[in-house]
Amino acid sequence: MKIFKSGNWKRQALWIPVAIAVILLGNDPWEVFPFVQHRRMYCSHDAVKSPYCNFSLFRTLEGHPTASAIAIDAGGQILVSGGQDKTIKVWELQTGKLKKTLRSDSGAINDLAIAPDGKTVVTAGGDRLVRIWDINSDRPPQILKGHSGSVLHVHISSDGKTVISVADGIEREIKVWDITTGKQKATLPYIHFDDISPDGKTVLFTLPSSKLVAWDVTTSQQQVLQHFFSPSSDIARISLDGQTLVSIKKTGKRSFDVQVSDLKTGKIKAKKNFSRQIFRLFSMTLSSNFLIGITPKGLTVWNLQTAELEAVLDGQPEEMSNLVVSPDGKLLAGITNDSSIKVLQRP
Repeated sequence: MKIFKSGNWKRQALWIPVAIAVILLGNDPWEVFPFVQHRRMYCSHDAVKSPYCNFSLFRTLEGHPTASAIAIDAGGQILVSGGQDKTIKVWELQTGKLKKTLRSDSGAINDLAIAPDGKTVVTAGGDRLVRIWDINSDRPPQILKGHSGSVLHVHISSDGKTVISVADGIEREIKVWDITTGKQKATLPYIHFDDISPDGKTVLFTLPSSKLVAWDVTTSQQQVLQHFFSPSSDIARISLDGQTLVSIKKTGKRSFDVQVSDLKTGKIKAKKNFSRQIFRLFSMTLSSNFLIGITPKGLTVWNLQTAELEAVLDGQPEEMSNLVVSPDGKLLAGITNDSSIKVLQRP
């Protein structure tokens, strides 16, 4: 008995592995070909040599169910969480112990940052206030007033002397403060905020004309980096070394580009296209050399030198959000759907 018609059996047999792949990948044929193309990057395959395949669960921090923002200090010893319950919790990463809890008098904490000294923490408040805390002291925080709306983001410059805050409201403003005196040094209205460089000298924002602009905080000069940038679908971030601009740009219904550029000149250094069906980013963070994101297929790592996909950690929790990475790239933390904070570590 002939199963395949003469002359067609080879062609028909080729569809068998494709059909199996479709079933395994969720019955979406558009996922098959990207998966086959990048299958060697999955950490379950022996061919993968990426150090990020050695990421494993290091700590699970429980006890801050309303946490909405986290940060890791420069030495990778302390994690600080801030939450909708108006509290700041300081965690010792080596032991997982809660060292201290600080409480704000009003306003949920939307964001926070740790200064290079490891003891100064700045928080963004839902009550329009920026607070500067000494986590080694019980003194009340220094309060910076001036925003007309909820403060959404805060950043401390790498020299520890400047605070940058971003607020929403009637007047969308980015403010620059002297951390010692608490005085405003500069103010800039914005349409859409994108990112701040680690040294605090460059702020990325998008103009109504869909231009991605870098604002030099020191000189107040603005430079257009990209002329066609949509904040509703595109993402722009600065690497931890402050040298590289990474943009995730939608290029079609089913694809996006990872584009790596020089932050100062805007010159493109590398660009690669990927399927949005299997590598759509839910949350992301940048180290000096890598983009790390949560996608439908797990924790995913891109190399910032080449824009190439380097590793897919299949099996890692994809529900993590608010990702942060330590300066050495060895610790990765995120807030999970079960109200805990997970910290991953690699050698």
